[in-house]
Amino acid sequence: MMPTLSLRPAQAVLFDLDGTLLDSRTSHYRVYQHVFADLGIQFDHAVFTRYYSPNWYLLYERIGLPRDRWPEADQLWLRHYEQETPGPRTGAGQVLAVVKGSRRALGLVTSGERARVERDLDRLGWVALFDAVVCGGDAPRMKPHPDPLRLALSQLNLSPRAAVYVGDTIEDVQMGKAAGTATVALAGGFSSHETLSGERPDILLDSLDELIPLMILTASP
Repeated sequence: MMPTLSLRPAQAVLFDLDGTLLDSRTSHYRVYQHVFADLGIQFDHAVFTRYYSPNWYLLYERIGLPRDRWPEADQLWLRHYEQETPGPRTGAGQVLAVVKGSRRALGLVTSGERARVERDLDRLGWVALFDAVVCGGDAPRMKPHPDPLRLALSQLNLSPRAAVYVGDTIEDVQMGKAAGTATVALAGGFSSHETLSGERPDILLDSLDELIPLMILTASP
């Protein structure tokens, strides 16, 4: 773990979804395999690991998918994902409960398409937990641009300095820093500990369980 920043002043904790709260890396890889097979493009785990981004248009660009086929790829992705039911990452339910119990606001900022995200949240019984939910398309620009996180903060009527953002990719850390929040990076989702450490998040964890004592010990009075 990197040197930690005190979370005591935080009035809100905002999370990424895929790879952070949702154990969805395998599902995403499987879906992309189907999508690119349908499009006649070779795609394997090495390509996925090398080129993955929560901004999937960067992935399309990196593997050379012509721009005029991006809408088709989007529709294929959503269709194939309907067969997937990824579960929560270990400790996700407990962390969400602890944040709510500390009387902090709870937010979700994800690049995922809203209908898909809401389906996952409903399936896991998490819909009513969040005070703000920002999905792909809600903000003008995607991660790592700070627009999505700034939108969630405006919905909570909070300044960036009052919030912590928790995510599992370098884009999550970059977005948090650009928006001005504290950043917690979580390894083991879509990015490794080593990859995330290069972005110098305020806190770097290997499991959500490690976040629980930080939330308990720094709960708001």
